[in-house]
Amino acid sequence: ATITDEEARAIVPPGPPLYDEDTLTDRTERFFASEMIRAALFEKLGKELPYCCEVRVTEFKEREEKGKGIIRMMATVLVERDSQKGIVIGKRGAKIKEVGIAAREKLEEFFLAKVFLDLNVKVDKDWRKNESKLKEYGYMKKK
Repeated sequence: ATITDEEARAIVPPGPPLYDEDTLTDRTERFFASEMIRAALFEKLGKELPYCCEVRVTEFKEREEKGKGIIRMMATVLVERDSQKGIVIGKRGAKIKEVGIAAREKLEEFFLAKVFLDLNVKVDKDWRKNESKLKEYGYMKKK
């Protein structure tokens, strides 16, 4: 059942704002970058994409050069099997190159800066069955 704003105010106790008015999110730039890379993976690989891909941004460096922002970023696409790694890389690296170009365009639009993106693909065997990996990758809460 849907409740009105008035009904919600009656249920929820009043209190100070949890975030500054200017705060848009509690997520990091690395989180958004990894999600944009993941989106590019879905766009370029479609149904071929192994459903167990994880994207980790391993380096994120910002600087100014000639009055313009530049971001150098390294990210790793993690898969569980060698065969999945081959799918993501593609013949002679063609797929991962397409993914990198699409991701870089999204990242430059989002960050309003020139982005140099270095993508790598790595096998992390059975990471979805490993509780410590699931915590590390943000799928489970750390105790």
